[in-house]
Amino acid sequence: MHDSVEAMAHSYATAAVEMARDVFKIVLDYGENSLMEVDAILAQFAQDLPVRRPPADEIEEMCKVWGCYLGEVVRRRFGGEWSIDTYPGKRFATLTLRVNGNNLFPSLKIHRRLTEGEKDSIWSFYKMVKEKLDGRPGGRIQ
Repeated sequence: MHDSVEAMAHSYATAAVEMARDVFKIVLDYGENSLMEVDAILAQFAQDLPVRRPPADEIEEMCKVWGCYLGEVVRRRFGGEWSIDTYPGKRFATLTLRVNGNNLFPSLKIHRRLTEGEKDSIWSFYKMVKEKLDGRPGGRIQ
């Protein structure tokens, strides 16, 4: 177990960096441009899902790993704190990154990228987040 939500998020993000390096031969450096590489990795995973049909807990773990990497890229650029909160309007808790009054749900974004395809691009999402955080405080970013 982890001492804090922050430590857990860091551990998951580190697992993403290691998986990218060991499996895909890609170096992730927590820079915003690395999210284009993550998008390419997730596209490969998404292609394999219908064939492999992994159990739900494996998909959930994948969403945490890549979601924490996405969240860490945002956190390192804009600050913020990790927590576990109930997703608005739902009955489940999820990793949440609070940045300048905004709540981001990066694991859920990864899930949408895997299940909905390229229209839910991580890179496009990050650009929207960056525009919002560079400009206006407050709200929920999906």
